[in-house]
Amino acid sequence: MRRFAFLALLLLSGCVTAQDTMTGVQAGPRHRFLTFAGYNSPVLMVSVNAPFHLTPQDVAERLAGYADGSVLGSDVTYTANPGAARRNNYRIVARFDAEQAATATDACRSAYQSVVAARYADRTNLFMAFCDKGEPIAAAKISGPKLSGPSDPTLREMVRQGMKAMFPDGTGNQAGSMGSLEITPIPHFRLNPLDGIIK
Repeated sequence: MRRFAFLALLLLSGCVTAQDTMTGVQAGPRHRFLTFAGYNSPVLMVSVNAPFHLTPQDVAERLAGYADGSVLGSDVTYTANPGAARRNNYRIVARFDAEQAATATDACRSAYQSVVAARYADRTNLFMAFCDKGEPIAAAKISGPKLSGPSDPTLREMVRQGMKAMFPDGTGNQAGSMGSLEITPIPHFRLNPLDGIIK
């Protein structure tokens, strides 16, 4: 009963929640892919379907600033400028109000496209995915109170919680599956298994 009351209190307080979404890539390799993507270059941030009267690049610029310093033990920085990211096939896609059935692959493939938004009166949902083009490496679903605008401090908290969910503290565990190989429908590498090897 006490646990139920605590959960109800959290919901009523309008907190931000973030949940890791399975991509087949474990925490240690996710960090290595991020380090590789951000080596001597910021990682590209892409905004999709933001509920604000700003261009996607302007929103992505804000999100990139919020993401800086959010991953424990990482000095990777982020940019909204594709020309500034040397490896811009790697990107973090922040898709606002994705439909419930959306997957990490859907989020990755929605970059630079017009997609359906599922807006709610009482909350804002954010689906963040770290992608190699259309292939997800890490992903998280984040939910928070309805945002009042692009300067709402809850947006910063949503981005930072999403980054922490995608890249949990993996400093003690650098092993794990890279999720590179897929067997069906035919055996192939969906991610380059040589990328992300550097520490």
